Amino acid sequence: MKLKINGKLQDKPAVWWDKATNAVQMIDQTKLPFSVEIYTCPTYRETAFAVKKMIIRGAPSIGAAAAYGLAQAVHEFWESDSFEDSIKVAYDELLSARPTAVDLKNGLDFIRSTDPFTPENVVAQASLFAKRTADQGLKIGQIGKELITNNMNILTHCHTGALALVDHGSALAPIIQAWQDGKRFHVFVDETRPRFQGRITAWELSQYGIDHTVICDSMSGFFMSRGEIDLVILGADRVTRNGDIANKIGTYNLAILAQYHNIPFYTAFPTSTFDPSTKSGKDIEIEKRNDSELKIVEGISNIQKKSDSISIFPDFVKFKNPAFDVTPNKLITGYITPYGILTNTQLVTFCQ
Repeated sequence: MKLKINGKLQDKPAVWWDKATNAVQMIDQTKLPFSVEIYTCPTYRETAFAVKKMIIRGAPSIGAAAAYGLAQAVHEFWESDSFEDSIKVAYDELLSARPTAVDLKNGLDFIRSTDPFTPENVVAQASLFAKRTADQGLKIGQIGKELITNNMNILTHCHTGALALVDHGSALAPIIQAWQDGKRFHVFVDETRPRFQGRITAWELSQYGIDHTVICDSMSGFFMSRGEIDLVILGADRVTRNGDIANKIGTYNLAILAQYHNIPFYTAFPTSTFDPSTKSGKDIEIEKRNDSELKIVEGISNIQKKSDSISIFPDFVKFKNPAFDVTPNKLITGYITPYGILTNTQLVTFCQ
């Protein structure tokens, strides 16, 4: 996507390999929407840190970052006597950074299958994995845009734009392409607490001039009950063999509300998000994140115009902070994939 970095308009993906330094570079999503900055990871450990701390986020972009991270490890340990052991350690460390998103494991396994397993080849494989992901986002947009008509009100959840899918996006891709085709509609953007990913969605939509409004994610039922939502499109972090999806916390709530109000509910994702090895959503490991995400609020101080953080709870308060929930297949209208909009039966057949 086109970004203004240091006053210059540049065309950048969410994550890429820097040939001069063997570093992994990415758009720092923690700085958005107030500034666009590039975060540099000189080692695989720094790449794993960036994934864990959500400097890069969005399951497909995480997968690409992990692929590049394992390529870094190959470069780092290529001449080591303990090469295989070191690569296994790097693999496990990258894999544990975000356990729910299956794209991460798929990216690592894609690199691990490289033959011959050399520094040059693994970088080429990582770049191929990232490009395929971005290309599938473009295809998802071309297919999914047919669901969108003029004057619609569309609800989306979390962030599923170009920064989440290396480029083009998943759930945002149909919205952006429909807008570029001349259709006019309105997008309701869930802010998705506690990480407030809606701020990135709103920022990406604003790059294209798409009409949108940010709401708190607990407000969706209110707008549905008033007939102000016509369509729900969101992404997925893992899609199991039976068509259940793990996605940002609050997705399950939305699916139930959408079914009650007879609103079509679609999920969009690339093939790297398929997980046919996992039978159903009950078998997905749900990432538990740090209490500080609920306790601490970060933002830009209106007084000092710089980043600031404050605690909004006393120390004795207890928290639970699951990052994802599971939505069963029976609540999903359809699956927007690079191969078409699939029903649950078609998806299950495809996975097999």
